[in-house]
Amino acid sequence: MNYIDKIKPKFEQLSASDHGNQAHRQHQQTTNPPQTMPPSQSNPPVAAGPGGFYMPPAQQYNYNGQSYHPTGGSGYPPMTQSSHPSTSGSGQYPPANQQEGVPPKPPRLFTEENNVANKQHHEQRGLGSSIGGLSDSNVPPGVPLPLDQHDINPTTADGSKKHVSSHQDGGSAEGAMLFLNVNENELVHQRFLIIYGQVPGIKGANDRIVIHHPYFPPLTFPAADGYFKVLAELENGDNGLRFEYLQGDHCVRKGTLTIRMAPYTDKPPLLLAVIVGKDSTGEFDAPPHLRGPGRNDLDAAVRKFRCCAYLWQAFMSEQLYRQGFGRRTFNLEEYYEPDTMARDNMRRMTARVHVIRSKRTVAEIQDKERAQQWRAPPGYKRHTEESQFSLANEAINEYGVFKGPHYIACLSVDSRWDPDLGVILGHAALGGGVGERRIGVFGSHTTYSWPANAEEIPEKFLDTTKTDTRYLANDCNECGEYWRAANIGMGAFLHECGHLLTLAHTQSGIMSRGFNDYNRTFMVRAPNFEGPVRQRDEAGAHWHRTDIVRLRHHPCLRLPNDPPLRDSEKTESGFDTLATEDGILLRNENGITMIEVWVNDRYRSHLEYTVENLLRRRNGSIPAGRDEMAAEFPQEILLNNAKIHGFAGTWSDSDKVNLVLTSRSTSTETIEDFQALSKNSSYQDRDGNSVFKSGMLGKGQMKGSVKADAWFAAKQIRSSAPRLRSIEIRSGNYIDGIVLHMDDGSHVQIGKCQGGGRTMMPIDSDDDLDHIIVNCGWWIDGFEFVTARGRRSGWKGGRGGGRHVLRPPMGYGWMGLSGSGGDWLDSLTMHYSKFT
Repeated sequence: MNYIDKIKPKFEQLSASDHGNQAHRQHQQTTNPPQTMPPSQSNPPVAAGPGGFYMPPAQQYNYNGQSYHPTGGSGYPPMTQSSHPSTSGSGQYPPANQQEGVPPKPPRLFTEENNVANKQHHEQRGLGSSIGGLSDSNVPPGVPLPLDQHDINPTTADGSKKHVSSHQDGGSAEGAMLFLNVNENELVHQRFLIIYGQVPGIKGANDRIVIHHPYFPPLTFPAADGYFKVLAELENGDNGLRFEYLQGDHCVRKGTLTIRMAPYTDKPPLLLAVIVGKDSTGEFDAPPHLRGPGRNDLDAAVRKFRCCAYLWQAFMSEQLYRQGFGRRTFNLEEYYEPDTMARDNMRRMTARVHVIRSKRTVAEIQDKERAQQWRAPPGYKRHTEESQFSLANEAINEYGVFKGPHYIACLSVDSRWDPDLGVILGHAALGGGVGERRIGVFGSHTTYSWPANAEEIPEKFLDTTKTDTRYLANDCNECGEYWRAANIGMGAFLHECGHLLTLAHTQSGIMSRGFNDYNRTFMVRAPNFEGPVRQRDEAGAHWHRTDIVRLRHHPCLRLPNDPPLRDSEKTESGFDTLATEDGILLRNENGITMIEVWVNDRYRSHLEYTVENLLRRRNGSIPAGRDEMAAEFPQEILLNNAKIHGFAGTWSDSDKVNLVLTSRSTSTETIEDFQALSKNSSYQDRDGNSVFKSGMLGKGQMKGSVKADAWFAAKQIRSSAPRLRSIEIRSGNYIDGIVLHMDDGSHVQIGKCQGGGRTMMPIDSDDDLDHIIVNCGWWIDGFEFVTARGRRSGWKGGRGGGRHVLRPPMGYGWMGLSGSGGDWLDSLTMHYSKFT
């Protein structure tokens, strides 16, 4: 009996029951049938591929006590600031003159603007400005790379070792089949799992490993010298897997392994969308022998994109697991429908791919001015500043399904290689955020080289067919063979999804140009490598450790045993930097997870704070101060030159040292020129007090903005400055301004105070200002004043932007407040001094 006959009764039974979906994988379903998206009036008819044209029913997830609706609800916080103002005027957005549709760049240091070599790289190769120009061979000495497993079992973050799973069916112990990256009865939460193993003592360059599952077709992957990697498909529940190691047609070793799989849907998924022009047939670039129905049409694009996303999911899980953070990965939006991940096309829980018709024609999408790689000649006058990113976001808005916070990977199916221009039209490699939405965009010019199902993965990663540039792009001059095109296409697209998940460029790995080695994660044979590709041979196919730490805390990568997020962790919290006599105090209400040191715009080293390393911080295995031992994610850390030199080495006074800070909410902020900040953050007042000032909240760049300084002293400080006695607030939807009234009868106005309601907050003679809670971005959205005795002004203004707290460090008190305002308040800076 073949496997289809074996499993057919099971699926017939499931199909006959309304409970089949839940029995199959226990994903929550609705009773609404899938709806077919009506084609545009001008569209030629296109056959609907499996899972490709459906408008999803209103599936709902529960995310930490809130409801998350893939079809429009809200339940988790926005991950970034918008790229243009909303009609509400929230201060989290840049000024109105910023170009619409251009994704905001991550607030990191390694950017095209400050790296000439990277800029030249893009001009010459043209893959896209969001992909870094560093190769792994250019990594400077001393840069920590991800943990090298050296073909041993992954270590946990606290340094303990995992166990080897060893199972065999007959044979000697010396030839036992070892599973090096997974344990017997291990619990995972994803559909596909990379299994890496070895049969010791075996030699052979062209061996094979076959994996058998009771309900899926067998999969065959290459093996070499006893080593093997295979992508195992899993079902909800216990998965009894059988392995056969073959040399020729002879099975030299068998093994078994049981993996438990339980889907975890209590987190937002990565959504998949194919963007199609309104008059497009949905065909993508392919050589003549790979063209035709089911090969380079819209149905094929859907199948290949689905397979690509499952490879991403498996890669993510494996990388986080190797670094000691469990099998964390993102979910895909899955429904019970015909599954193309196996050639049998059986109905299973499988990833939904949304096909979104743009209102733009193919000609508009393929306009050279919208191509990321095209460079205008001198004197050329552009007619549009739109990009493929803005077109994708526009199409998503028109689609109307993804309202509110979402994470969406978009494949532009109408990208085309133009050999005359030497440009891929309709293509962009970009990732970033627009409002509450995070998007990664990539063209379809390499899709011909991607696998359409799990059975095709080895074939595609070993295909050395030469790229014919009459029909196909040799992107970056690195796609000269089909397997290389598969690496660039799927790997660089993953790079853009890294940006979607708030990652920025790194010195090595996927967020550099490590995706050229993407195939090595899944295969022990590679066309450009002699011998078996073990884990230590995977080269650039990894996330840099800083990426790993950031992903560890991303809401899309949560695990069932993670503690629920506190309310404060569901909103973005900004960093406050406060100079003191002992160094710079870093503060974040959500908790600090990482401090990176960059010297002259190159990564040097970092400190990380996770649940997994708290014990090592406390027992001295990791040098840590008292503030760093206080909690898993310290809310305050005191940093000075001595501490930084202790883990990041030395530098000269002329070097520019920047710090990149990351919070538990994955928000990131850069402290520019730490050395200058340490030297220039204080001044002497007329009484001889050393007065420090905080970092400025808001940008202070509003048209017509006027600056003002209000000086007053806390009662614990000997000063001739007056005491603050009341605060007058003018506010509506925004903060129009404030007036600070002193005990000597004077007052200072900050902002124009030209509108809004008036609120007075008195401060008693035995009380003092304690702190101000501020929401801000480009301007001050809203705030609340709080005194030492607990009197509160109540929240005034809006709640956009990130949250900050202006509070002097312990042992310091207020010495004044500076700010500026135009139509409304656009900056605030705290002044403070040590108690005397």
